[in-house]
Amino acid sequence: MHHLASQTAPATSEALSGVLRAKGFEVDDFDLQEDEAPALSDMFGVMGGLLRVRCFSTGEERMYATGSGSTWLGSFLMDLGRGHFSRAARERETLLDAVVA
Repeated sequence: MHHLASQTAPATSEALSGVLRAKGFEVDDFDLQEDEAPALSDMFGVMGGLLRVRCFSTGEERMYATGSGSTWLGSFLMDLGRGHFSRAARERETLLDAVVA
């Protein structure tokens, strides 16, 4: 069983967990790592750090800029809406609801 990475701020992990749960995804299928290394942020030209969200079951990864005024959570929601992570593991209740409907 995989766990949402603990290498991030608790508020970040809680926000991502809540969104994943609300959308019917298995939270344990995702890894979340926040990199606040200046070299990596500088390379991408962002203020603050970078957040890497990885799905274990598909191998898909997305990066989001973090820091003051960041809209990483909105960007993550938009990515979900565009179909990113769409093949990730889903919670059983959600799958059963979809089959019955």
